[in-house]
Amino acid sequence: MDAKQMNGFRWSWVLWAGALLPFCASLMVHVGGVKAQPVQATTERDGLAFEQYLVNLGSPPPRSEYAARFAFRNIGTKPLRVLKLEPSCGCLSPRLEKMEFAPGELGEFYLRVRAANERPGLHEYTCKLIYDDGQTRESEVRFKITLPTERIEIRPRALTIYQFNSETTNREIAITDFRAAPEDRPLTRLEIMDVTCSLSWVQVAAGEAHFDDAGQRQQTVIVTLTEVPPGAHNGSIIVKTNIPEYSELRVPLHIEGPTVAGKSSGKKTLSPKADDSFRESKKPVAD
Repeated sequence: MDAKQMNGFRWSWVLWAGALLPFCASLMVHVGGVKAQPVQATTERDGLAFEQYLVNLGSPPPRSEYAARFAFRNIGTKPLRVLKLEPSCGCLSPRLEKMEFAPGELGEFYLRVRAANERPGLHEYTCKLIYDDGQTRESEVRFKITLPTERIEIRPRALTIYQFNSETTNREIAITDFRAAPEDRPLTRLEIMDVTCSLSWVQVAAGEAHFDDAGQRQQTVIVTLTEVPPGAHNGSIIVKTNIPEYSELRVPLHIEGPTVAGKSSGKKTLSPKADDSFRESKKPVAD
């Protein structure tokens, strides 16, 4: 056998050995009794899933309130109980009518934004839903919106008053019209048609309309307190206007009264005369 034939024989043997190697390895595994084991999940999947985790309303036309709907389902095999909702801003006011959901059951809540109470521009809000399906879990949703610059604005957006005595206290809420007049017709100017308060012992009245230093039409709501029941009180001031897109405006109201008639709560706070400021709820992220 010459050298060329010898080399050809060697290469043939190498190729056959390479082809038989996987078969031999498989045979050894089979004889040794080693079997593939199925992969087992180490954790259970979450029992709650949202229909959508982000609602982006973009730049909607002006109106007094915008809402984002978030629907969810119990996709687990066990009942789940919602423990709480944690919004990034108290102004969103999410509420659930029920807190327990059977497997397959649907639920929903809304995040609401009152445009007149917020600054114009891009806002992004979040809300965490914390629940228990055998263990405590949480899921987060997001709500994005760009509020228009041409708007009706109400300031302060939330009003807090401390009233520890029977002296009269007055506060003002300013409602400003930032809308530009259309070219084809005159602009219907803002007028307050009615103003009420959910707390019957709080007096509210519409003030005179005027133009502010920037030339924007503005009207005020005057809030008056005298005798305040003991304790903390939460309510709303409701303003009806002649503008269809802003037919109802609301200002959250928080009043701290005495703990006992004629006595303060003991907290270190400013007196009604000294406290001309107001508190606002947590401000959302704005770009």
